[in-house]
Amino acid sequence: MLILLINLSRRPDRLAFMRNQLDALGLPFERIDAIDGAVANLGPRMGRITSGEHACALSHRKAWERFVESGAPHCLVMEDDALVAPQLKRFIENPPAFPPDMDILRLEATPQHSILGRGRRGGLRGVKMHRLHSKQHGTAAYMVTRAFAQHALKELVAFAAPIDMVLFDPASPGHYPSNTYQLRPGLCLQAEFYGPARSSALASSDLEIMRGPRPAPAKPAPQSKAQRSIAEKCLREVDRWARRSRRQVEFHYARIVTGRAWRDVPFIGTVLPVAAAALVPPDPAHRPCADATRPLPEPQRCQPERSTMSLNR
Repeated sequence: MLILLINLSRRPDRLAFMRNQLDALGLPFERIDAIDGAVANLGPRMGRITSGEHACALSHRKAWERFVESGAPHCLVMEDDALVAPQLKRFIENPPAFPPDMDILRLEATPQHSILGRGRRGGLRGVKMHRLHSKQHGTAAYMVTRAFAQHALKELVAFAAPIDMVLFDPASPGHYPSNTYQLRPGLCLQAEFYGPARSSALASSDLEIMRGPRPAPAKPAPQSKAQRSIAEKCLREVDRWARRSRRQVEFHYARIVTGRAWRDVPFIGTVLPVAAAALVPPDPAHRPCADATRPLPEPQRCQPERSTMSLNR
């Protein structure tokens, strides 16, 4: 399977970080020179997207162009701050039978809960593919089909939102419709969510550094409070009760009939030793795991810390 790695030319350290992981698994990859929002003139932007977010989205579009040129049926797009589990090699070399309607398959674990459908076999023991029915953040590792890439290149000429919102947030005004599936547990994890690596330069987000001020939205015009009669207030409360009841019915219908439910998407729990060595400084007083009083056996097993990101429930 074709693996495309998006990497800024001014971040050779991240390129070496990803190369060490993929070489350890024997997985060849092709580097995509990312567009640098700090130096490139990208022209006028749409909506409230920043220059860094715009450059990131265009870099992913550049990867899709290379994918279509290759003629491969599927492609794994990765960013250069991803932690890779050893199981990724077996998943790439012996991919499962993908759902016929699949456009995107997210391989990335996330601290954010998601509404997922019923799972189907994901090619590895204990790993399943679930239809994603809610928003998600992050584009560290995802697979795309050739048909999706071709349609997206024709229709996604400009971006009005960050690339993860375009792909994985149906409520975003810039969302591009797709049939997205989520691998659970995830085989990749952004380094910033790996607890022992919080202080590492490899885990710091370049997008956050060059994000800059976001254009402020237009302030709404002040509105005076409407004076309602007692009958109107009663009708408003009845309408509020009806909406709450409808949401409850929809929730139970989705859970019981369609199999949708709020689920976490954990990392499979295994970090390659080369990644752990690069992210965690060799300080004898630093203990990356609770039981790390002695060198960990290979492969290193260390659960990432839960993010402080609030769960969307």
